[in-house]
Amino acid sequence: MTARIVLTLLVVLLGLSQYQLWFGTTSISELQRLTDEFDRQSAENERLASRNEELMREVIALKTDPEAIEELLRSRFGYVKEGEIFVRLIPDRGTPD
Repeated sequence: MTARIVLTLLVVLLGLSQYQLWFGTTSISELQRLTDEFDRQSAENERLASRNEELMREVIALKTDPEAIEELLRSRFGYVKEGEIFVRLIPDRGTPD
């Protein structure tokens, strides 16, 4: 009789531990979700770190190279020196068939 109670108790404990493993707050699916989220965040962090490095190179160039300032003004703000003529070429969209 006691062996049957011990066996039943062990089966119940096994069932509870399996429930926690598959469906609880520390389940395998939760671990997978957190791993995927971590991977996405790591990729985003790498992208942002790369962008930060690019911006730092640009800041250093702007601090040390006067031509970099001129290039920035020309590309972003349409700066034209006195005596220059600004020409904008618009690509042809092609003729309809």
